[in-house]
Amino acid sequence: MRVPSGVAALIIASVPLWVVLYRRLGSERVPRGTLAGVGAGFAGVALLLLPGGSGGHVRFLSLLLVCLAAPCWALGSYLSKRRTLPPDPFLSTSFQMMLGGAASLLAGAATGELGHVGLGAFSGRSLAAFAYLIAVGSLVAFTAYVWLLQHAPISKVSTYAYVNPVIAIFLGWAILSEHVTGTIVAGAAIVVASVAAIVRRESG
Repeated sequence: MRVPSGVAALIIASVPLWVVLYRRLGSERVPRGTLAGVGAGFAGVALLLLPGGSGGHVRFLSLLLVCLAAPCWALGSYLSKRRTLPPDPFLSTSFQMMLGGAASLLAGAATGELGHVGLGAFSGRSLAAFAYLIAVGSLVAFTAYVWLLQHAPISKVSTYAYVNPVIAIFLGWAILSEHVTGTIVAGAAIVVASVAAIVRRESG
């Protein structure tokens, strides 16, 4: 059974909702402005991802794993400020990357993916993309995320899950000439407004 990839992407974007839930379960008072911003942002992401979709599909088992990953990511982010972590964000990032990489390697080996690695299929473009993911996506972006978790309100940090789809759609339009509908524009406007509201409220 396969489901539209937009559904999986929307579940990933539910991280701010889970963060709010954990804050409430932890007896923390969540401002109404933050609650409204999180709800509106999720609705905006739904407008971005669901109408029409990208045409891609994912397996139902993969969707179940995504359903588990979103609350786990949110819980880890929520607990990061409430547990003792290495003061150096680079050290904390290194531990997380090594453990995550080792788990991914073991999972890939267990499912037989290592036997499908074709070195001849590597290209300069694919290697450059891989290097970009290592340098920018991991070393820079994730380290910044770990640092922000220690120095900024969690609901403000978690808004990355709303911003990422907007940036992805903008890059798809600018680089790949992908079609942008009025619904997508409306969803993006809602997301930007909701993130601005959350940042303003949490900063206050």
